Amino acid sequence: MSFPRYPKYKASGVEWLGEVPEEWVVKPIRRVIAAPLSNGIFKKKEEFGEGAMLVNVFDIYRSDFSVDFDSLDRVKCDPIELSCYEVLVGDLFFVRSSLKQDGIAVVAMAGNCPEPAVYECHLIRARPQKQLLDSRFGSFVLNSIVYRSTMIAKAKINTMTTIDQEAILSTQLPIPPLPEQTAIAEFLDRETAKIDGLVAEQRRLMELLKEKITSLVLSSMDLPNTQRLRFGNAACLMSRPVLQQQEESYTRIGLFNRGRGLFHKDASEMDDMGESDFFWVEEGDLIISGQFAWEGAVAMAGKDETGCVVSHRYPVIRGVPGIALTEYLFGLLCTNHGDFLLNEHSRGAAGRNRPLNIRSLMKETIPIPSMQIQETVARAIHSRTVLFQEISTSIDLLQEHRSALISAAVTGQIDVRQPTRN
Repeated sequence: MSFPRYPKYKASGVEWLGEVPEEWVVKPIRRVIAAPLSNGIFKKKEEFGEGAMLVNVFDIYRSDFSVDFDSLDRVKCDPIELSCYEVLVGDLFFVRSSLKQDGIAVVAMAGNCPEPAVYECHLIRARPQKQLLDSRFGSFVLNSIVYRSTMIAKAKINTMTTIDQEAILSTQLPIPPLPEQTAIAEFLDRETAKIDGLVAEQRRLMELLKEKITSLVLSSMDLPNTQRLRFGNAACLMSRPVLQQQEESYTRIGLFNRGRGLFHKDASEMDDMGESDFFWVEEGDLIISGQFAWEGAVAMAGKDETGCVVSHRYPVIRGVPGIALTEYLFGLLCTNHGDFLLNEHSRGAAGRNRPLNIRSLMKETIPIPSMQIQETVARAIHSRTVLFQEISTSIDLLQEHRSALISAAVTGQIDVRQPTRN
């Protein structure tokens, strides 16, 4: 399917927008919202546990730019607080601050909330004027590549990356006629749903590969020749301290949860590395997130991770030669049994902050099957790694197409009202 351009364009006067269709107008956000932007409610820990539902930054579902109402925390609220911070259908929420630069200014739209809800202080609410801005169109344009690039450029970077209200209010938006906004939003809902479906299929394939390895590990646990050893007798904690040098740069590694692998942070010089101790990573290391192991944040380092570093908050493990292959230990930690062990040794009471006690984990007794079975698991994991890379590339291409389609539609570079087929 291909799309024509609009018949006529005009200069928008905004660098990041360029030209826009002749019938469109350009207005700052402050001109299309019904009330001043509002930071959310601040609540102390002891006020959690009952009362109104609370939307926080973890409930911003980035894929379809919506608020996830399925598993919200609850807080005590009096009637005045509920009135001031109430979440209504169509409200847009900006993520005000984030540890990661690309995490700020993400925008989500509130749909139907099953119960009264309020929003927390790290979110900023914008309530569109219904006669000027379709909320769904607004969420698409505010999450487009071109808009987010200008927001990130305006961000203030300190301990956290933060966007202030004036930066949001002053940013110019392309505003088509309202019926056209609705048509563009409906088109993007349809097309992004198709792309999201393809991505979901690819991710399901990744899950099936993971299930195959899990089955291999679990089926070996009760075999007659499977030993039971302490984790610390089957694995070694690795320590390769980094002696940082001025004018040298270091690439830190982070972990996704649910066994989704590793990511590389931007290279940093010594002055930007913070106070943590760092350790070198080598191919074949098993890396565990000390903060989010309980969410399945474990991964094997590959060739691309050799020469990268992790902080002391990321335990690095290798199997003891002749006893346990590192790949097998990784496979074990990816099973429900491994998930149980990681949860049992991750304790804490501050929300999602549940640090792993690696010393107590190493005292746990784990099943160690024959080397032949471990080698079968290792081969499966290496095959899975290759397929994961191929699938990840496919997903990246789909998501790039998705982002490009959204940006082109909401800035008027293509006319999606009457698509033509090739």
